[in-house]
Amino acid sequence: MIAAKTPTRRHWELFEIYKAKVAIKMEPEEFLKHWSVNYEELAELCGRSKSTVAHWFSQGEHRREPSESDKRRLAEIHALWIQFENEPAHLREIWARKRRRKHNTNCNN
Repeated sequence: MIAAKTPTRRHWELFEIYKAKVAIKMEPEEFLKHWSVNYEELAELCGRSKSTVAHWFSQGEHRREPSESDKRRLAEIHALWIQFENEPAHLREIWARKRRRKHNTNCNN
């Protein structure tokens, strides 16, 4: 078992950055301005049905507002995907090699 780590000052600083920048909410329309996903993919990202997502974009009496947690999740996914795009290529390659090794190990067992 891995021993629990005590968060450092830097961990707490990163959490403050997260609260200020990432823990914001993002409307589905704003998310779609940044990412080309369809309603089915948006539903997968939010853990909702495709029908629920379609109601977010409908007009009139059938319109539903996404929950605050849906909006927060979209903001978090957006921040995560932006962070991934900004990672140096060599770090992504290291991560990919580790995943491949783990996959190969699991397949051989």
